[in-house]
Formats: sequence, C-alpha cells, structure tokens
Amino acid sequence: MAKSPVLSAEEASAAESLLGSAWGTRVAIRAAEKIWGRSHIVRLRLADDRSVVLKRQREENFGGRERTLGAELAALGFLNAMETAVAPRLFGADAEAGILVMEDLGPGRSLAHSLLADDRSRAEADLVAYARALGTMHSWSLGRAGEFAGPAEPQWMGAIIDGKESFLEVAGRLGLPADGAGAEIDSLAGLLRGDGRLTGLVHSDPCPDNTHIADGICRIFDFETSGWGPVALDAAYLLAPFPSCWCFASLPAEVAGPALRAYRDQVTRAGIRLGPDWDAALTAALAGWVVARGAAIGRALDEDRDWGTTTARPRLLTWLRSFIGAAERSGVLPRLSLLAGALHERLSARWPDTVFPDYPAFARQGAPLAQIPPEWSAAEAALDAGDRRPAG
Repeated sequence: MAKSPVLSAEEASAAESLLGSAWGTRVAIRAAEKIWGRSHIVRLRLADDRSVVLKRQREENFGGRERTLGAELAALGFLNAMETAVAPRLFGADAEAGILVMEDLGPGRSLAHSLLADDRSRAEADLVAYARALGTMHSWSLGRAGEFAGPAEPQWMGAIIDGKESFLEVAGRLGLPADGAGAEIDSLAGLLRGDGRLTGLVHSDPCPDNTHIADGICRIFDFETSGWGPVALDAAYLLAPFPSCWCFASLPAEVAGPALRAYRDQVTRAGIRLGPDWDAALTAALAGWVVARGAAIGRALDEDRDWGTTTARPRLLTWLRSFIGAAERSGVLPRLSLLAGALHERLSARWPDTVFPDYPAFARQGAPLAQIPPEWSAAEAALDAGDRRPAG
C-alpha cells in the first residue's frame, strides 16, 4: 500500500501477513484511517473491499488504570473459542510490530448512543442486550481458567486495595468514625469471590461506549483492563452505574432491574446457579468502587471536575448511595455501610448544589440532562453519516 500517515510500513506488512495466515490467501491493504481520531485504533481497508481493525498499544493511559494490549490479546484469543461471538474475532497479533488485528464489527450503534438519545424503548432493549452479552461471556468462561493466558486479576482488584488508605483518610479528614470499616474493606476480595464458582473473564471496563449493537445483539470490545476474577465486578456496572465510564447519568431502578434479570436469566440458562452469595458479591463490588475512588473523593472535597457527561461529585454520591442500598438488602458490610452513610450525608451537605443528570433516553419531566461532550457530538455526526464505531 502507499505510505500512510497512520500506519507504518512495518505495521502494514505485519497486518497483511497476519491476515494472510488467518484467511489462507494473499491480503493487500488499500487504505488506513484512524477511527474517531484515536491514534491507537486504525481501520484497514483491504483490496478486496473487506475491512478489519488494527489496534496498537496506547501511548498514554488515563483514569489511573493501566491499559495494555497484552490483556486485550489474551481476552480476545480466549473468546475466539466461543461458538457465538460476544467480542470481535481476533485474526492475529505481532508482538514485534506491537499490533493486533481483529474483526471490524460493521454498522451498528453503542449503548452509549442509545442512552444519550431520546428513544426510551430502544435504550431499554439495548440495556437488556448488553446484560445478556455480559451474562453469555461470563457463563461461558466459568471453569475455563486453565485456558486463559491473561492477567490473573482484573485491575479493579488492585484499585480497591490501593484505594483503602485514601478512603479512610478522607473519613478522618471529615471527622467520621471508621471503626471496623478497614477490616470490612479487607474482606471485599473474599466476598467478591464467594465460593470461587463465579470467577471468570472480567472485562473490568464494560462501559456503554465499549459495545456494538446490531439487530438486537450486543458485542463487547476494549478488553485492555480485563483479567480473571469475580464476574460480579462486571454485572454490578448496572447497579452503580458505570463506575469507570465517561457516559454516566442516573439509571432508574425500573430500567436497571430488567437488565439485571436478563443477566441472571442468561447465566441460569447456561446451567449456573448464582446462589445466596451473589447479592453479597454485588454489594462488595459496589463497595469496592467507592473505596477505589478514595483519592477522587479527597480531590472532590475542594474542587469538582468535569468528566464526560457530568462532574465527579454526582458520580461519587450516586455510587455511595448505590452501595448503601445494596448493603441494606444483602445484610453484609454493616460497618462500611455505616461509614458510607455518614460520608454520603456529610458530602451531600457540603455539596448542596450537586446536579444529578438523567440520560436523555430516561429523562424525567424538567430534569437536568447529561451533558454531551463536543467530541461525542462529532462522533454522533459521523455515526449518522455511516461511520459506525467498530471494536477498539
């Protein structure tokens, strides 16, 4: 192919070789283009009019979490064995060139598009499709630890441990008693794992924009923070909601409930019993995200910062409230829940003007709406023009 500003000659040669090996035929790249202006994701247009997606290691991480191509390669390679795909098919990888090549998922929309649009019925259906995809991936992966060559833990597990000191320090700064809370934080990993049956491939960042939905079927991508661990860490994204995602807003219980039931039904149909410790695991996940955000809570005491569709403070208060409610239902983590309740009360009084936005799809009459970042507006225009976002 002609020299491309977004693809080196080494990368082009490696990609053509990988695809030729995967398909058993000679492959030539006709053109290469960045996807949504992101330097690490490139759509390759092939001479036979097919297209694939090339991904390279990010030059920079963000959000305090390391994102690695190795984790994604391990996850996609593992999921390639599924008969019904829930992720892009991996065609191959070249460690020396630092790339992997995968399926271009073609026309479709993301769950984020549905939530930030104004079609309630479509957003509800897409949430259910998303939950089913997670349930399908999790139930298939359970019991296959020996086949997985990726990270031994999803990154959330380390983030919870690292956040403990900052979280308890914030409580101390606010004069809140934390008796017994530290020990319960230490118990979160055990609650999440339960009896060990419900550990599998955890995406660890299953955000609404990391999805592709077409014909009612959801597929999930961007496995850069994935690892082997408690699948409740993914399932509880519907309860928090979305603790690592820029596209955050209030998710009503009457909307989240059917999606969670769809997840449970998908797992149950695979012959897996969630059991009585499932609610405790979900509660521990919600607690973990609060603890992992200890440093963020400390920063938000003095300054609220923009993050995607809203700012930090409404997220933090929402995640605290979600954990408190789950702890009341499950009856676990009473001391940590007591501290979270006191923290929620103190922060609510400290931040009286906090605005909790609705997703446009589920907007109540007169309620504030999630702000749509300018870059998302540009992406929305591209979507309307037919440039559907693929994996990556």
